[in-house]
Amino acid sequence: MTARWTLNEQQHAGEEHFEPEAVAHFDEKMPFDPTSEIEIFTELGLSKEDTVVDLGTGTGVFPMAIADHCDRVVAIDISEPMIEMVERRSNTSGIQNIETVHAGFLSYTHQGEPASFVFSKDALHHLPDFWKIEALKNIGEMLTTGGIFRLRDFVFSFDPHDSHETIEQWLDEKKDVTEFSDEELYVHFREEYSTYGFLLETMVEQAGFEILESTYNQGFYAEYICQWNGDAT
Repeated sequence: MTARWTLNEQQHAGEEHFEPEAVAHFDEKMPFDPTSEIEIFTELGLSKEDTVVDLGTGTGVFPMAIADHCDRVVAIDISEPMIEMVERRSNTSGIQNIETVHAGFLSYTHQGEPASFVFSKDALHHLPDFWKIEALKNIGEMLTTGGIFRLRDFVFSFDPHDSHETIEQWLDEKKDVTEFSDEELYVHFREEYSTYGFLLETMVEQAGFEILESTYNQGFYAEYICQWNGDAT
């Protein structure tokens, strides 16, 4: 049973993710080539017997790509239009091993064999920090011991003392090269919950993961490979 004080993830996920027209053009706005991710998962030991969970799956680009490399893919999103898009794509392609679940980081309850891998891209930042840890705990519960959590997201690694200047410079640069409007860029800082890498790394470790690899890109993006140990530190 969900406690009455639990966060309503749908209210924090961004209105555009629930608009069918925006969902239809999502891949144009946020292009993603999963090829390098498949290579990473394969190097980490992905096999045809494994279960993979994709949290915040969006339009299902990652599940569609990895389905042929594993036994089962669970594609999860808080947006019904996103889930409907994944279902249409998998049905059209004849892919049989993708399961869709309309849920979020906090509300998803894993069923069946534990996952060997969990993937999440550009979604965790929608949760405030307290709820990020709750999400990480839930991810751990769905993973087998030694399982891998692959996280890619908007994470800050610039000096906190330079935050204003760094963000203003980033905004000026992005305005000329992104499909996002100025207002959409501003909303990321005003209403979403990207955090600093030194804070997120602590959250990940406290939740029970070991960070095997962390990569920070230009002060605003990060990628992690984390292994579930099952014991919070």
